[in-house]
Amino acid sequence: MGHLDKFVKTTVSNMQRIVHSVWSKFLDILHYPAGWFAGFGLFIADAVSGGKLIIYTVVIASVIDLACGIAVSKKKKQFTLSELMRQTVEKLAVYGTVLLAFLCLDKVLAVETTLDITITSGLVGAIITMAEAWSFAASLLILFPKNAFLRIMQKALTGEIARKLGCDTDEVDKILNTYRKKKQARNEKGQFISNKQ
Repeated sequence: MGHLDKFVKTTVSNMQRIVHSVWSKFLDILHYPAGWFAGFGLFIADAVSGGKLIIYTVVIASVIDLACGIAVSKKKKQFTLSELMRQTVEKLAVYGTVLLAFLCLDKVLAVETTLDITITSGLVGAIITMAEAWSFAASLLILFPKNAFLRIMQKALTGEIARKLGCDTDEVDKILNTYRKKKQARNEKGQFISNKQ
């Protein structure tokens, strides 16, 4: 029983961590009107598609977050593909379990109300997708610190960027400015070399 107990405790702990992470990101997103519009748009798009779109958006957002996480790890020179893959598989397992539970709830509601709707699973899927998008937006800002569109979101993403970089939120501007300067120096060096040729 010892191995089974350890497995169950680890699984429950990982599920709690993932759900807490998604919920805290979602609460951060709700501080901004664009977050409300994005969530509402995802929910409506899922309802129009008959409840199938949200599953695809969750998987696609998770894969994009994985790719961005790999790139950020390489940039930080702390590349751990196996750890990132394990975390993504854990997230997808938790997301799948949660979505399946809410899809079942929707089916029960459909039987009780005679309406074939996917309200709860669409809402939960929109929350998960928005949390994943929040995460990969922070990664993209780390990777492309000079991108004007991403820089608009920098203030909102400061906490998430700090978590990814393992620093205090006060240090985020300094670190991103350092990345910008390095990228500018590389670009200038490349232009200098091409001008010489």
